[in-house]
Amino acid sequence: MLIKPDLQLRLKLNLNLLLKNQIELLLYPAQELEQILKEEKESNPFIEEVYVSEKVYNLFEERKPLQIPARESPFEELLRNVRAEFIGRELEIALELVSLTDGRGFFKGDTKEIARKFGVGEEYVENIRRRVTRLDPLGVCSKDLREFLEIQIEDMYPEEKEELCTYLEFALEGKKIPEDARRKLSHLKISPLEGDTPPPRIGRVDAVIELDDGELVFYLYEELIDIKPSKSYLELYQRSKGETRKFLREYVERLENLKRLLSIRRENLRKILSVIVEVQEDFLKGEGSLKSLLVKDVARMLDVSESTVSRLINSKYVKTPQGTYPLRFFFVRESVGGTSQEEIMKAIRELILAEDKKKPLSDEEIAKILKERGINIARRTVAKYRESMGIPSSRERRI
Repeated sequence: MLIKPDLQLRLKLNLNLLLKNQIELLLYPAQELEQILKEEKESNPFIEEVYVSEKVYNLFEERKPLQIPARESPFEELLRNVRAEFIGRELEIALELVSLTDGRGFFKGDTKEIARKFGVGEEYVENIRRRVTRLDPLGVCSKDLREFLEIQIEDMYPEEKEELCTYLEFALEGKKIPEDARRKLSHLKISPLEGDTPPPRIGRVDAVIELDDGELVFYLYEELIDIKPSKSYLELYQRSKGETRKFLREYVERLENLKRLLSIRRENLRKILSVIVEVQEDFLKGEGSLKSLLVKDVARMLDVSESTVSRLINSKYVKTPQGTYPLRFFFVRESVGGTSQEEIMKAIRELILAEDKKKPLSDEEIAKILKERGINIARRTVAKYRESMGIPSSRERRI
């Protein structure tokens, strides 16, 4: 079998356009992964077919399509990155800093108060704040617009930082600056959380947990999709020599990497779901609340890194007997002298599920109800948690 010259050129041009960093395959929801694999099939002749089992339609098709966030909200992305960057006391302080940002992402708290609360020095807290500002979304926890603009300059134009920061000072004072500098500064955002929350997508969840005769069982979308190699191209590769073999080897390695990463996804997602079902059994059966479950503990059980677990549970949703939740919902830090974020998110969700759809609860009303229950929370924090769960505003929920 010969490769036509035009196909050879097209394959070469497309080689690095798709899945540049294949480890990021761990991040995608299963339905997006399926689409990516189909796109990859178009550029890799060694993939003959992306196979989807008929069981998908029995287990994952909904009469009423589910609304699932297309990607993380900026706040959800920030929480994921904070948890990946920090551990222990540093994580607690970082989350405290984030909780004290306004709707635009600027820090409105007092580092002295935080230092006093956690029994550390103010510089220790300030160092964590500066590290948070370097995470994505860039600049969250900046103290003011000037600091946020300087952070962006450092990120976008590192070699021109000093010069552009000087021009920034001139511009803020109303002075005229060179056109090239003005053009570059015009690309800067004016708030860290600028932009709308991503619209929901209509689609399938990544897993289903069901009650079967009183026992919890689960199904993974992961295990119902696969890639089928092309026998004819693999035979061609075995017979090839020299430059032809070298050229084809890139595609063979690409196929092997895909299969390896798909295997990692399946194996570890199944283990993660097994742990969730075991630890959160009472909640899933409607007989209790969530229990403490940390990413680092699951990573230790699976003998993988925390970042791998974090990638695997990112942006993935599971349908359970108690509703549809992000996988991250089931990872709960033990509450220390208060209520955990996950418990608050659960309380917010339950209030919204029980509300009058003709007169849905505003974030302010939810905050007030929670305060009456002993959970002291600000309206803007309610809004952040609501958005992180993919729940629309009261205006959008009104029927």
